[in-house]
Amino acid sequence: MYQSKIVPGDAVPAPPEGLTPGDASARTTRQFTIFTVDGENFAVSLDEVKEIIRLPEVVRVPLAPPSLEGLTNLRGTVLPIVNTRSLFGGAPVPPDDATRVVILDHGQPVGIVVDRVVSVVTIESERIEDAAAVETSVRSDLLRGVIKDDGELGLVMILASGRLIEQEFDLLALARAGSGGDGVGGEVRPIEAAAQSVDAAGEEIQLVSFEVAGQEYALPIHSVREIVQLPENVTRVPHAAPSVMGVISLRERLLPVVCLRRLFGLPAAERADHNRVAVVSVGDGSLLVGVVLDRVNEVLRVRRGGVDAMPPMLAEDTNLAEITAICRLDGGKRLVSILSAEAMFDRRAIEGALESAIEATDGEMAAMTEAT
Repeated sequence: MYQSKIVPGDAVPAPPEGLTPGDASARTTRQFTIFTVDGENFAVSLDEVKEIIRLPEVVRVPLAPPSLEGLTNLRGTVLPIVNTRSLFGGAPVPPDDATRVVILDHGQPVGIVVDRVVSVVTIESERIEDAAAVETSVRSDLLRGVIKDDGELGLVMILASGRLIEQEFDLLALARAGSGGDGVGGEVRPIEAAAQSVDAAGEEIQLVSFEVAGQEYALPIHSVREIVQLPENVTRVPHAAPSVMGVISLRERLLPVVCLRRLFGLPAAERADHNRVAVVSVGDGSLLVGVVLDRVNEVLRVRRGGVDAMPPMLAEDTNLAEITAICRLDGGKRLVSILSAEAMFDRRAIEGALESAIEATDGEMAAMTEAT
């Protein structure tokens, strides 16, 4: 059995000298990258592995599955990073010098965080056993087989990595024909709201960037009517959705106010002077909604080439529907999630809150009239 250790941070080693796809030996042997997760040994086919890197800085995505570590920029490509410990139900641990990200190719790149990369091995195909016949810590339908090694590795589980990621993110619209059955394929989601902001030259989009819980987001500038200070008093609306703080009066009209922290399921924060309300138009502009932001940053002018659609594996997740694209700034070091006003709000819930507020106001006026 051929075995080659990987030096941390190095590229995946090439196949052994003399072993080519045309050789008979190549048809009876297979190569795998071996790594450990929570004390267990796993393998993925070397054909799936694009490269192995250290754990980069990531941008967290609100409402994402717990296993999604976040997004990072890898040489101009938005890369989802998935935590394998979470996928397997293990306890989280802080990364150390041995932690690596194995970047897999499933029609789009996906990075999986592993505790340690062990080696690349070439083994005879007949040594791969059916996973259903062996008791393992992972369900057999998520495995392509197991390798029983007489040496230091012991039992190695061969992951059907595409199937595992598919299950976690509930991808219902996979294009299996283009990904060999286990990959995460499919069409790239349109940029949607961001694309609508392209100027006449078709080269730039304008975005209003802001912060929520330390993360940077943006809305297409055509969606933002104005930005105002958060009033001291917000009138609560009975039976409104949890994200609806209430209504305020702005220019003699009632404006429903939605808290993005609540909408994203993030912890509440104390009111601050830098809080702002962005007045956002929804759909044809007939509905206006006030969106409470932690802080407004700036108006960005971004070349269209610096805006990427959400990675397909995340675009299919209904919990992430608010995010339609990712903007790359500062050479990819700064990633900004672009939101869609249409996807953010349940129009019926907002209109229902307005109706309740109007009814409450009418009731107060009637009571005052009777009292006089």
